Amino acid sequence: MRHSVAVALCLFCGACAETAPPCSRPESGPTAVSAGCLIWDNRGALLVRDWSGGWALPGGSVAVDESALCGAEREAFEETGLRVTATQLALVFDNGFHLYWCDAGPDALPRVHRPLEVMEVAWLNPGALSPDAWRYPGQGAIIAGLVVATSKAIHEE
Repeated sequence: MRHSVAVALCLFCGACAETAPPCSRPESGPTAVSAGCLIWDNRGALLVRDWSGGWALPGGSVAVDESALCGAEREAFEETGLRVTATQLALVFDNGFHLYWCDAGPDALPRVHRPLEVMEVAWLNPGALSPDAWRYPGQGAIIAGLVVATSKAIHEE
């Protein structure tokens, strides 16, 4: 019995030991206390749900000697298991959180990479979630606004 519990625990937490890939542009950009990724494709936005039940974009604390861009890429990997590339800064929130547009590739298959931190990872349409489904108030409306603004800019080019 002890052996099976130990094996299950190793399998459950094994992904936590996987090292994040190197940053796509280690020399780039400003520093920030926290950063994250807005990963968007035809499936919607890639969101994570923590154990409080709220949905959010993948993101978190930036390491001391790390740029905000590198922190965003690392946090996306740690929470979703995806190797992403931050392409451009989308928004800096009032609390200093740097949000980047990030690309995960068309066949990206996310997974819960940190099960003690993240309960679920899913491609969702932010507009389909109720305002109280979000971990941070107003985040759904902000994401939807960014997506609409970017879509309009692309179609105008």
